[in-house]
Amino acid sequence: MTDDRDDAELLTAGTLAPYLVRRGLADQGAEIGAREMGGGVSNVVLAATARDGRIVVKQALARLRVRDEWLADRTRALREADALRIAGRLVPGSVPAVLDVDPEACAIAIERAPEGWRNWKDDLLAGHADPATATRLGELLAAWHVGTAGDPEVARELADGGAFEQLRVDPYYRTASTRRPELAAAFSAVIARMAETRTCLVHGDYSPKNVLVGDGVWVLDFEVAHYGDSAFDVAFMLNHLLLKRIHVPTAGAALERCAHEFMAAYRAGLPASLQPDEAHVVAHLGCLMVSRVDGKSPAEYLDDAGRTVARATGSRLLVAPVDTVAEAIERVRAAVPA
Repeated sequence: MTDDRDDAELLTAGTLAPYLVRRGLADQGAEIGAREMGGGVSNVVLAATARDGRIVVKQALARLRVRDEWLADRTRALREADALRIAGRLVPGSVPAVLDVDPEACAIAIERAPEGWRNWKDDLLAGHADPATATRLGELLAAWHVGTAGDPEVARELADGGAFEQLRVDPYYRTASTRRPELAAAFSAVIARMAETRTCLVHGDYSPKNVLVGDGVWVLDFEVAHYGDSAFDVAFMLNHLLLKRIHVPTAGAALERCAHEFMAAYRAGLPASLQPDEAHVVAHLGCLMVSRVDGKSPAEYLDDAGRTVARATGSRLLVAPVDTVAEAIERVRAAVPA
């Protein structure tokens, strides 16, 4: 079920200044710079400067900006604010601060990164793959997973997994499964296990596009965060690194190292009781590789050859699985030599 209230009254760069004044984030009559930020399909994202501070306002869309019809509950913005606060409490300085939550407009205001910070996805697509960033992302993910594992309060706060179903499971796994019926049984098995697993806070979109790097590392976009299957986050980041390994073979060795360093740092941050079942991570990885070709949100940077490799490699991970992430990385290397 989706909530499309206020869809006709979405914020714009022109209406942001009076909105910030109404929300107490800016002073009446003050000069407020505002502009629309690109890059998102599920939110209106606006940047502003007010009271000498840098602000980003995110307002959830009911219908995503993609070719296929894709609807989602706009109240996911409220869960994002909850998850950001939890993540920031566990690792201060790892996420932007939440400045305001507007339930009526399904919008949140958060701290904006300092000038000069970069999006890690842009770095990777340009062939600049820094393993130190990958290591830090493995450390952060482990800290969030460990810090929320078995926490009944966080489990209650993030119990609503509706946005994750609407924005990940349905458009990725179920859509790809329908379009690739020969893989339906494998997809169904992963979906079933994921639905039964409630371990910790799961970001749900842990990818380079949601990472800013500068004098530190910030992770953004917790809009599908929920209490669930930790393996999904691990596989999601690995999938993005390996898809870029397919797309930028000249940076193949560096991207493979990022994948290995991310996994090593994640595992190093976990106690023995929370160590991942790597075969399950690989199963997610296979589903995600296929989904980013045959789901509702295909990876926009892959060309026809890249899509063919990603589909074939992901399919093989599902029908002829391996037990470790290292073996999965090797399969990608074999498919696209550097």
